[in-house]
Amino acid sequence: MERYDRQMRVATIGKAGQEKLLTKTILIVGVGAIGSYAAEICTRMGFGKLILVDRDYVELSNLGRQSLYTEQDALEKQAKAYAACKALRLINSEIEINYIVDDANMETLTPLASKIDYVLDCTDNFSTREVLNQFAFKYQLPWIFTSCAGNYANIMPIVPPDSACLHCLLGDIPQTNAASCDVIGVDGALIPIVAGMQVSLLTQMILKPDFTANTYYQLDNWQFTFRSLQVNKRPHCNGCSAEKITEKPFSKRAVSLCGRDTVQFQLATESNYPEVKHRLTAEQIAYKENPALLSFNYHQYQFVIFKNGRVLLHGTENLLEAKKIYQQFFN
Repeated sequence: MERYDRQMRVATIGKAGQEKLLTKTILIVGVGAIGSYAAEICTRMGFGKLILVDRDYVELSNLGRQSLYTEQDALEKQAKAYAACKALRLINSEIEINYIVDDANMETLTPLASKIDYVLDCTDNFSTREVLNQFAFKYQLPWIFTSCAGNYANIMPIVPPDSACLHCLLGDIPQTNAASCDVIGVDGALIPIVAGMQVSLLTQMILKPDFTANTYYQLDNWQFTFRSLQVNKRPHCNGCSAEKITEKPFSKRAVSLCGRDTVQFQLATESNYPEVKHRLTAEQIAYKENPALLSFNYHQYQFVIFKNGRVLLHGTENLLEAKKIYQQFFN
């Protein structure tokens, strides 16, 4: 407990509070910008167990706004969840940190439901946030919606089944980000601020007996303005009931990834992964591999293939062009 000495001196935490944090398991969905900072704060603060879920890998363009990662991670195309876990274990070996390289969907999250206490939304898209909203209300797991783009950040703690949900806040959840960081960018100085606020709310959820949700927070770190708004639970809200889970795993369909000049596909089965390696070797096509994925160049395009069957085709965002190249290689 010595490493948490300064934290335990804080009256609102204390030794009893620290001991409570050490018993909690936190699911962090997305370890990119917000998630890498939030995961590091949770690790240093001594939350007992972290489970990191992220489907992506480290790129050079990530390093300006995502902590934990190095140029070597980008060069090796290390999976973010793996690289983050490796870095965090070096920071605090006394807590348990695990990782999953996959989409966050009902299929991948459901086995975790009985093992976790709280969920941090550190994603970059509303499709996944809708899944988290459904998942949290189905299993009555407290979670914190968080997003940022430009100079603005949004945070809302949600405590099922009684609090307002993401649908109560937004109405119909958008399927695309009108103001995503891929489109308008994000101020790098904003990210650790919002991650700190997210973990602060998480700590209050755990330690504050009279903690109440139903408040939405918005921060502008350029104008230095902060406001909070009351969000009422909507009567007959479909998001709060989560009686019907209709989401389709994001990786199961071909989709253009906004602002990345990339199209995503899914192999028919995970068993196709070793078949791809065999073909590359037989045809003497050079490839790089790490514990989560392999990558190789094909004409002017680059393929990245994850062990779970997810495929990224870099070099175009045009679906028809991408499908043609994909079929040329795989068929």
